[in-house]
Amino acid sequence: MDISAVVVSFNSRNFLADNLDSLQAQSPPFSRIIVVDNHSTDGSREMLANRPGVEAILLDSNIGYAAAANTGIARCDSQLVLVANADIRLETGFSRAVLNHMGRYPDTGLLSPLILRFDGVTVDSAGQECTSALYPRERGYGKPLSRINPRAGKVFSVCGAATVINQRAFAAIVKDHRYYDEDFFMFWEDFDLGWTATEAGICVRFDPDVRVLHFRSATLKAGFRRRIALSLARPSRLRFHLVKNRYLTLAKHFRWRRHWRRIPAVILRDLFWTGLLTITDPRIIIWLLRSGPQLCRARRKRREISDH
Repeated sequence: MDISAVVVSFNSRNFLADNLDSLQAQSPPFSRIIVVDNHSTDGSREMLANRPGVEAILLDSNIGYAAAANTGIARCDSQLVLVANADIRLETGFSRAVLNHMGRYPDTGLLSPLILRFDGVTVDSAGQECTSALYPRERGYGKPLSRINPRAGKVFSVCGAATVINQRAFAAIVKDHRYYDEDFFMFWEDFDLGWTATEAGICVRFDPDVRVLHFRSATLKAGFRRRIALSLARPSRLRFHLVKNRYLTLAKHFRWRRHWRRIPAVILRDLFWTGLLTITDPRIIIWLLRSGPQLCRARRKRREISDH
């Protein structure tokens, strides 16, 4: 069983060197290391051009995280593929721990590593769970590793910062290497993939022995108010994707018979959250009204998921 790596990068020059160093230091080595660059303008592309042992796919425009990840995966003929952000570093022994896990649990379709912040002791994600309002929640987020001591086992979904995909497990439901829904552009695409796997009966597991470090929340403290502030600080276009992808996810996965008890929590959370993200910029509402074709496609994908 072999493993390749796909890194999605956008203006990530400050992180790429350490990221690639950690990938190239693995034993056993990755079969291929592919970086898909979403039209960076910070010098990342020039650095990649001079990096031996790395295959660079330099895109002419920013096609989003989901489509870029699919583009990289399509180049991989290995059974296992690590899909990762550019701001992660693999701990020593990552690839060996992945192969050990797959040796014990060959039916694992998605493997969620233990993702720590750069301090090495604060948890960023120990896999994702689904809340009562049908939102993703990173297990252990912002807590000291010593306090939660996460155990290996099944989880609902995976954090997109670093995900191991077993391509063989998805052979019956994924066409043309489109693991991630490209209508999402970015945000929620990891939760959607995990939910799809769960509905299809594909095992999603977490293993604390498989570890990476992630910069995303290196300076972000835990707390609901701080996370709200972070979301509101995003540019309007990114806030639009946060809201749009929430409803694409519901259009694909909400089932009345299974989730009707969740409706009050869904409505209350969405009234609050959607209101906060949209009220400061009317353009977001206009963009949402124009996303009808994507919602229609989500409904078609819903039927495809149900068929499996």
